[in-house]
Amino acid sequence: MGRALGSGLRILAIADLHGCIEPLQRLEGQAFDLVVVCGDLHGRGSRGEARSLAETLATFGPDVLVVPGNMDPHEFVSMWDGAGLKVVHRRSWVKGDVGFLGMGGTVARSPKMLRSSTRFYHRDEEVYSVLSKLCGEISKAKIKVVLAHQPPFGLLDVTWNGEHTGCLSLRRFLEERQPDLLLCGHIHEARGEAVLGKTKVVNLGEFCKGYGVVVSTGGRVEVDLKSF
Repeated sequence: MGRALGSGLRILAIADLHGCIEPLQRLEGQAFDLVVVCGDLHGRGSRGEARSLAETLATFGPDVLVVPGNMDPHEFVSMWDGAGLKVVHRRSWVKGDVGFLGMGGTVARSPKMLRSSTRFYHRDEEVYSVLSKLCGEISKAKIKVVLAHQPPFGLLDVTWNGEHTGCLSLRRFLEERQPDLLLCGHIHEARGEAVLGKTKVVNLGEFCKGYGVVVSTGGRVEVDLKSF
């Protein structure tokens, strides 16, 4: 059961495309009020290929919100706005009754990674401070949704070897602020749903393998894990 909330949107939520354009073709003819992408749109490949993928993705919704993943190069992300995507990394955005907070990238495992000029890494504590600051910008929204790439620590963050790899300060933010929904990706093998207090947490899985989620916000926030 979801939480009783305001009027609705039909949202396609995906992550971890890793440059694959073929799964998008399976969405032809489906209608969504909004598309959200929780990182790793790209991977390896040319700038031209990245631009083509971004432009194709932009055709699947009147609005397509994106946060970067750890595999998205800065030079590719810099093209997203021009390709028709809405970058919400470290930003907020509101559509109807729904307010979105975006924080892409992943926590750096070493100080050297923080100095990277090509990938999106940050300190763990930055996630809490950025999202907390953004919260005030969507205070009037009836439904609050966080778009992240990395899962929160202890929730849908276990890798193949049993290691928890989630973000501690993201979990702290959820515990304190209790948004309605957190959407994430990154840990491919941890696809599924969990609950933390009043927050529904969803790891979307790899869209390059056809996995995604349809979120409905009409009456209640409902999530439907899909294979496209």
